[in-house]
Amino acid sequence: MLNSTDDPEQAKRIFTRLVNVFSEQNISPSPLNYFVWYQYLKGDNPQFRQEMDSILNDPFGYNDRIGKRLYNDFLTAENKSDDNFDMALRRLISSMVNRMNSWSETLEEHTKELDICAESLSSPDINAEELKRLTSNIISTATSMQKNTEDLQTDMLTNAKEVEGLRHQLIEARAELLQDELTQIGNRKAFNNAIQELTLSASNDQSTLCLIIADIDHFKRFNDCFGHLVGDSVLRFFSNLMKKSKLKNESLSRYGGEEFTLLLNNSSLEEAQKRAESIRVAIESATLKRRNSSETLGIITASFGISIYRANESIDDFIKRADDALYYAKENGRNKIITEEQLPAETPTD
Repeated sequence: MLNSTDDPEQAKRIFTRLVNVFSEQNISPSPLNYFVWYQYLKGDNPQFRQEMDSILNDPFGYNDRIGKRLYNDFLTAENKSDDNFDMALRRLISSMVNRMNSWSETLEEHTKELDICAESLSSPDINAEELKRLTSNIISTATSMQKNTEDLQTDMLTNAKEVEGLRHQLIEARAELLQDELTQIGNRKAFNNAIQELTLSASNDQSTLCLIIADIDHFKRFNDCFGHLVGDSVLRFFSNLMKKSKLKNESLSRYGGEEFTLLLNNSSLEEAQKRAESIRVAIESATLKRRNSSETLGIITASFGISIYRANESIDDFIKRADDALYYAKENGRNKIITEEQLPAETPTD
């Protein structure tokens, strides 16, 4: 059910809500229902969410039959990029099943042989020679059974290691899909996934959620004066600075170009402002030099816009207020932090 990219804290929050929802709505705790509802609460499939919302607003609501239909219509092909993994896993499972069936058939044959021996041993007319032969057969059969069982255990252990290897390959492949290649932090897709899940959680739990959008000031100057390789170094430096001080309640992504986002769960505007200020001061205080040279790149600064999520508002509105605040900071001197509360009244925030 879980993806490799699912944050453990995120998964814990979703499962906590699942337990409550299943209890409140009397939903059977089947694996399929858990999977369907996990994907719904995770919120990274808009079409599926829309269909599920429609079902939940219907007087008849959700049931097992609907869950199966939703799974077939929306979720079975959700991870097409995992087709190679699925095929390899299916082949491995098929091999394991065949091996188990073969072992079971052999075990059945041995059991029949032992039953025949047991029946012969119960005969009152058995002689010493027959007893010796039966004893030999029993020992031979028992030895063969033990050998087959040991071989099966060895095969199962090997298959388990192959499954673990496939799992790690899948984890790496999925991680790459959500990672920005240059900065090695979350990419735009990772941001979209995170903001969908966190806004949904904030609406349901009435918790606070803040968004910081940071933009490196005059970034074009670095590319124009020093070249794109130096510009890339500046982007990596800025992302590493935020990554090193990242807290557990934060989700960091590269939004695009020289813009970065921080989603802060259970954080007030004041706390988010302090977090942005610590980043602003750190980047402004840094001294970057060209590789193999004493030439400095000059002072690097960044501007920040911050918004706080309003229950059940659209994600676009939430982002727009942070973007408006960032724009206002850029237009009024740069190297500063503006929260949505500091925007002038004429600036639209809804």
